Amino acid sequence: MKKRTGKMISLSLAVAMAMTAAPVTAMADEPVKTDVIEAPALTSADQTEETTTEEGTAWAELTPAEKTEEEEVLSDEGTETTEGITTVEELNDEASAKENVFYVDETQGNGYATLSDALKNAGTTESTIVLKNDVTGDFTIAEDQNITLDLNGYTITNTSNHTITNNGKLTIKDSSEEKTGKITNSTHGKGALVNNYGGTVDIESGTLTREEATDNSWYVISNDGTMNIKGGSIINKVVKLTSSLIRNEGEMDISGGYLKHDFIAVKNDDTGKGELSTLTVCGDVVIESPEQAIQNWTTAVISGGTMNGKVSTWGYNGQCGNTEITGGTINGNITIGIDNSNLLDSSKIPEVTISNGTINGDIEFLTGGTSTAAPENTKGSFVINNGVTINGDVKNPSAGTVEITDATVTGTVSNTGSGSMAVTESKVGSYDETNNIIFIDSSKIDGTPIPDSNIGDAVAMIGATPYSSLGEAIKAVQAGDIIHILKDVPNAAGITVSSDKQFTVDFGGHAYILKDPGAGSPGTESNGFQLLQNSDITFKNGTIRIAEGTTSIKRIIQNYANLTLEDMHFYAENQAGGLDYPLSFNNGSITFKGDTDIITPDDNNIAFDVCQFSNYPNVTVTFDESYTGTINGRIVYDSSNASTHKLYIKGNGTFGSIECTSRSNSVAKDGIEVTSGNFAESVNKDYLADAVKAQLESHSNTEAPFSYYTSLEDALKAAKPGDKVTEVTPDNPEAQYTVTLKYNDGVTPDSAYTVSADTTITLPTPSRSHYSFEGWYNGNDLVKSPYTVTENVELTAKWHRTSSGGGSSHRYDGYITVIDSKNGDVSVSDTWADEDDKITLTITPDKGYEVDKIEIVDEEGDKIDAKKVEDKDNKYTFRMANCDVTVTVTFKEEGKTTEDTDKEEDKDDETTENTDLNFTDVKESDWFFKGVEYVVDKGIMSGVSENEFAPSGKLTRAMLVQMLYNMESRPACDAENAFIDVPVGQWYTDAVIWANAAKIVSGIGEGLFAPNMEITREQMVAMLYNYAKYKGYDVTASADLSTFADNASVSAWAQPAMQWAVAEGYISGMGDNQLAPQGTATRAEIASVIMRFMEATAETAE
Repeated sequence: MKKRTGKMISLSLAVAMAMTAAPVTAMADEPVKTDVIEAPALTSADQTEETTTEEGTAWAELTPAEKTEEEEVLSDEGTETTEGITTVEELNDEASAKENVFYVDETQGNGYATLSDALKNAGTTESTIVLKNDVTGDFTIAEDQNITLDLNGYTITNTSNHTITNNGKLTIKDSSEEKTGKITNSTHGKGALVNNYGGTVDIESGTLTREEATDNSWYVISNDGTMNIKGGSIINKVVKLTSSLIRNEGEMDISGGYLKHDFIAVKNDDTGKGELSTLTVCGDVVIESPEQAIQNWTTAVISGGTMNGKVSTWGYNGQCGNTEITGGTINGNITIGIDNSNLLDSSKIPEVTISNGTINGDIEFLTGGTSTAAPENTKGSFVINNGVTINGDVKNPSAGTVEITDATVTGTVSNTGSGSMAVTESKVGSYDETNNIIFIDSSKIDGTPIPDSNIGDAVAMIGATPYSSLGEAIKAVQAGDIIHILKDVPNAAGITVSSDKQFTVDFGGHAYILKDPGAGSPGTESNGFQLLQNSDITFKNGTIRIAEGTTSIKRIIQNYANLTLEDMHFYAENQAGGLDYPLSFNNGSITFKGDTDIITPDDNNIAFDVCQFSNYPNVTVTFDESYTGTINGRIVYDSSNASTHKLYIKGNGTFGSIECTSRSNSVAKDGIEVTSGNFAESVNKDYLADAVKAQLESHSNTEAPFSYYTSLEDALKAAKPGDKVTEVTPDNPEAQYTVTLKYNDGVTPDSAYTVSADTTITLPTPSRSHYSFEGWYNGNDLVKSPYTVTENVELTAKWHRTSSGGGSSHRYDGYITVIDSKNGDVSVSDTWADEDDKITLTITPDKGYEVDKIEIVDEEGDKIDAKKVEDKDNKYTFRMANCDVTVTVTFKEEGKTTEDTDKEEDKDDETTENTDLNFTDVKESDWFFKGVEYVVDKGIMSGVSENEFAPSGKLTRAMLVQMLYNMESRPACDAENAFIDVPVGQWYTDAVIWANAAKIVSGIGEGLFAPNMEITREQMVAMLYNYAKYKGYDVTASADLSTFADNASVSAWAQPAMQWAVAEGYISGMGDNQLAPQGTATRAEIASVIMRFMEATAETAE
């Protein structure tokens, strides 16, 4: 302690000496200001007196030995001080380096004696003020100031007014390690912080509080401007139930910190100025109150944080609270109350929507007590939905309404007042059967179904009110209402929706089937829905189609309104007078969102138009960024005015073609803007948005091969083998080059990338069973990735044959194939080998036979000699070539000559030629020969022509279903056709109908079967698995797929089938330990799989 004290004294002396030595003129100059301000509680005079008296006396009182010791310490430590500065010049240099930072209670450099002085000298420059001591006073931030106030562990206490009044921009923080900085107030009717209209405050850290005092009551914070509470603590220590902790009449965002009060913590109040205050609670803030954590009279959104206390929403004449809870944790009741002193106007009610978050408390209407209105006067609306769980009761003793949809209530739901309650597709802990509650598709938490309420023929509900038809509900709808469809509607008449409506129809996953009569203007009643202009309408979560036999309905929707279609599915079928224009857009703004589809029976049908009709002013059709659905027909642009008629396509949807009519030819390029999506035909370049940089033409997506990207890099990244990527609208079209990638594997088509000169491309790394990829070569030169394009070039993949096993891979020169032999067995010591390796053949003739000939031929056609191992009757060896080889061993009966055997083989050949298996592309030595022979003999498969089987040909979904149908001897089936893409009279129609009825196939969704889609290996196995179950075979065998390197590629729905097929040996790996579930199946593969399956199940079948 003595040395520490001495060093401080030495520092003071050193500074004093430096100041004494300074010229008088320099002393008269103002200190260098850096706008870093530190404010003290002491005046400058007090500081001068304290420094001179205390430090001088302390030095004088030291003994000579102590003075010597201090001088030695100063000498040893050089110029180091507690502030890091020892001279005025150094202090001023330091201040200059920290421009716009001021210190309070620092008289040197840019320090100021008081906070008021610091604020005054900060002026309009963005500045930081750092406290160096506790401060007392009432302080104001001017309208044109931008101040960051760093409490630095110290306290600001008011004198008689608000502690801090802000009219400008203020940030409050506490940089001290202990975070002990504080702003406090103890005057009745005054607050620690008042933010006036137009002011902005950010609270990052520090504590704002009200201390104990007589008759001490007011808010700690009052906000009429904009305030963001990001951290710190706001606490009212006064136990007095008269004022809230925080009062907001402006815009307030609370995302962090700790707020605590014994009364109302946050009151979101009415401004009284005709403006709505807004409150947002999010992040990790904690708000504690045994009364009300939040009291809302206007607009509040809670998406995060923890509220330990009630959340209440209030209403009175002229203003009603609207609270939206989308997240966070609320440990307390959520309530609606009415101010009885000014009863609620019937046109306005407080509303609470709860769609997410953790709710640990009751949901209730307040009647009596705090809310002095009688039950019949307490109105309001609770909407609880979106899968949220209420860990408590839901009570309605009032005239209000409660809607519970797709939610869980762990406690009791009760409706004991004059209001209404509806529980739809939800779970509840318990309920009173005597209460007036409507239940639809709901159950108790324990799984016990709750009988649907007797709502007669009602098909729709608004709130808790049922309606017998959608048309009746639309007549009663109020602005902002949601109409819920309760069940499938089989025969719905057309509906005209009048102008000036704002509502949503949530079809709830149900099907709405249109039937005569249609709706429309007199004489043109030909629509399922006619939506008139100046309305805002949303259809979501459902299916709409026209019933078979309908004679009047030509279109599903004729639209003149602003219409949003979200996750809707429209089927263009059974239209009267033709299958074009199931949706017609003559006016308004139409937005497609999510998985919305228009499915036409044929790609040539028109799905919808953008039509300039009569005197209607405009049409804008937008597929937004969320769009992922399918429009498989034609889109027609039919307007001569591109400024009023627009088509925007974004998102990742699938489309047919985009066309324009003759009157639109010259303007369509300005009316159509395609930014992204997948198309059946290449989009006219004039229709592409300026943001589009690349077109990708897919080899594998044959239905919609053309995709568009706003980034060339994204297109190249998305490209798969065989795809073509073309840069759109390059800066210099003449400096474009094409890079062609030749995969050189005999299967994969070439990829082609057409890009600007000097574009850098990351070359793909392809894979091939039993081969390692050596790299891309330009002629004999290996090229590196990324590759810079400077010319038209062909790059060829180079491969080397490999084998894998035991978790490691080694490159070998060749693979050894042993052809299955009659009358004996042949095994080989190694299936993979390097050039000149010695390979041993073990040949075991059947009884009565002996080895006749051994033929070993490499892939170049060269023969290799085999040598018999001495003293080993059945062992032969040969030296491996530097490529693949094939081993064929023939046997002869003991005692017969080779000549006799040759004659018998010739006779066998003649017999074979006379059989049905006379395919030029299937040889007896092929691995798939037996499979092809089997399926052809059984009539399960046939050739693609008289002389060709096409073993490498791809298999379609229709082909496999037809094979299974053949295996069942083509039974008669009177089931209905469930698929709109399986027309009557096709060669596969009966097979698909039978397989669907037998639950062997179920289609790909949306009423589609995709008969011509190439089948994947996992789809093939799944169909065979379902066929086995149909036959009643044992399908319990299950293999561990984790042994395959690509097991994660097996789709979840295909897992059981794959496990069964591998366990039974019907399917095996493709090499390199790959199962290849997403690979396409060939005709040869399925022939072999069918043979194994039929032979293995023959005994079961018998």
